[in-house]
Amino acid sequence: MNKPADTCSTLPARDRILNAAEIVFSEEGFSGAGMKAIAQRAEVAQGLLHYHFENKDGLYAAVIARRSGNINAERLARLDRADLSAPDAVEQIMDALLLPPLGPAGGGRAYARIFAGLLVGVERDRQMVAEHYDPTARRFIAALQTACPEASAQVLAWGYSFAIGALVATVARSDRPERLAGASGPAPDVEAVVARLVRFASGGLRAAIAAEAPPD
Repeated sequence: MNKPADTCSTLPARDRILNAAEIVFSEEGFSGAGMKAIAQRAEVAQGLLHYHFENKDGLYAAVIARRSGNINAERLARLDRADLSAPDAVEQIMDALLLPPLGPAGGGRAYARIFAGLLVGVERDRQMVAEHYDPTARRFIAALQTACPEASAQVLAWGYSFAIGALVATVARSDRPERLAGASGPAPDVEAVVARLVRFASGGLRAAIAAEAPPD
């Protein structure tokens, strides 16, 4: 599974601050994260945090904007390459949705914990999801509608949401399935995890569509 961005001192100060903030926010949550701790982790003067981001709210928003921008750009590029008329169109769409957060753009477990907090957070967090994620989500739901014209908008939106929930759980706690299975050895690689997620999400969506279809 990919790792969060590092705080290497050779990076520009603004990047080091964002990398450090991502880690601290993931470990402490928004309310528990302190600007002093972030500055120490980034190895910069605390005044630089205020210079670049004004306050903690501004820094938090910048962390979300940077990571969501990277993830969404890769998602949409992959979605544009999907063949929505193919028999495996749903799988292609789900692959475009689920792979980028598990790759270099995704931020690893650190950002997965932040994103999970956004989904269940306060009004500020819901607004960030609406701003940074809903436009891309609508593109994916529209693609699913093209691939599955018989499906209702409601079942597609729920299918999308369930896929995202499975993704967040997978990234944030990637070792738990192996532990529950009593498996030993290294965890599965990213490609294997994505393949399982895609099968799960695609199969679940198809079952939900079939369940709401009128009887013959």
